[in-house]
Amino acid sequence: MKVYIKLEQEDLNHMHDVILGVIGRKPTNEEIQRVWEELPDRIKGIATQWGTSDSVFRDNMYEWLSENLKIVNLP
Repeated sequence: MKVYIKLEQEDLNHMHDVILGVIGRKPTNEEIQRVWEELPDRIKGIATQWGTSDSVFRDNMYEWLSENLKIVNLP
């Protein structure tokens, strides 16, 4: 069963900073949403439990995104 979580602007802002650090440019909200949809459930679980501002979530997202740019179709 898939659970869909609507991201708030605050969540987008935190994820924006991580994505900016990986790709070196400002991502659009659509790109941020696409990254969220592709994140592994274990990383989404950290965000759901502790929030997108949590350093563990941000570190895991940074590491995963750095290794999976092609999956989310980011240049």
